[in-house]
Amino acid sequence: MYKRNYHPLVIILYASGILDQEQISQIPKTTRYNWNQFKHKNYYGNEWAENYIEQFDAIKDVFASKFLFKSLRFLAETRKGYLNMLGELVHNKKLLKLHASKIISSIEHLASLSNVSVNTSCKYYGVSKDWYYTQKRKLVCGLSPFQKCYKQHPNQLSIDEVVAIENLIVDSNHFGKSKTTLYYHALINNLVTCSKSTFFKYASSLGYQKPKRFKQPIKKGVRASRTFEWLHVDITNISTIEDGVQKVAFVKDNFSRAILHYSSTNGKAGSNFIKNLFLETFDKYQLLNKMNPINILSDGGSENKGEFLTWIQNIQAPPIVTKITAQTKDFPFSNSMSESTHRIYKTEFMRGKYSLNTQTHLQDLKQFVDYYNHHRYPTELYGYTTMEILKGKVPDKDRFKEQIQEARKKRIEVNQKFNDCVSAISCKF
Repeated sequence: MYKRNYHPLVIILYASGILDQEQISQIPKTTRYNWNQFKHKNYYGNEWAENYIEQFDAIKDVFASKFLFKSLRFLAETRKGYLNMLGELVHNKKLLKLHASKIISSIEHLASLSNVSVNTSCKYYGVSKDWYYTQKRKLVCGLSPFQKCYKQHPNQLSIDEVVAIENLIVDSNHFGKSKTTLYYHALINNLVTCSKSTFFKYASSLGYQKPKRFKQPIKKGVRASRTFEWLHVDITNISTIEDGVQKVAFVKDNFSRAILHYSSTNGKAGSNFIKNLFLETFDKYQLLNKMNPINILSDGGSENKGEFLTWIQNIQAPPIVTKITAQTKDFPFSNSMSESTHRIYKTEFMRGKYSLNTQTHLQDLKQFVDYYNHHRYPTELYGYTTMEILKGKVPDKDRFKEQIQEARKKRIEVNQKFNDCVSAISCKF
């Protein structure tokens, strides 16, 4: 005969009455007698196992019912999968915050349904008790785009500022405009005073949709250090509904990005067409009286040669006028300044639509040049229009710095006094 060495868990299962009769019959009477003499309270560490011993009755019920056993196995596997997923997303705090209200309500529901503590429910969902109470104390404001209480987060934009941004976005007159243009429009007209990044964040949250544009590889372009140093020209085809294709050319100043002049024809846009365009441009801005050199950049098309090139070579005036062809061996820079104007006209201004005929086409061109020069705010000009730069203004990235700082102080005061929230009763500290 030999003495059996029983698994430690068998003793626990026997003492708890979980073993069936067939299993008990295989255990010698003397062994069972010794096990029956165990006084659990007399053993060291009994308090460690006390909570588990009290739950053995529930464990017996689970094993007695196949349905309960399968249900708990299902819950255990579900929790395991949830915790594994949560572990992989442990650094993604935004995801937890996004679903905080649902997790909190589930924890409370589980605690009340199963009569367990909140701490136990938190463990089931894989979050700490501190996280639970921190999120629970947060007040959700339905008026804020980010659902943050204005008193708890007074640095956020006020209700009036949020409404102003929303009105800009939904206004059909502003559809297709870039966020930068909308931002400086709001800033200059005292609708909203905040940093550009803050405006962008709120605009995106409130539903701003960027116009779909054909993505082209970025081409390296030349950059001027003064007005009229580099003039760009290029021809683009613009379709009309009734009168077919119109050929349009813009003359653009590199430094200010302003459209100096434009012309359109439904006939041949050859070198004579470009020459007349520049004759009018030079006369309009008295460029022949300028002392500094002027460079004209175009592509290598035939319209930029012939009569146009002859006119440039015969200029005898104070400025030295030079015609340069883009993207050549001697000059690798692109004519992207002109290409961007065509893109802005077709997508941002016309929004993919077409003019009805030649007459409406010319009206649209006139309105576009007015919009582009006087109402659009390129990122690089920091809130100035192209015409303001052409007339002498200097781009300054700190132009609105003091104004924004002052507005931030006033915003905190306004938000701390805010009492119109749905949760206003719980906001009173």
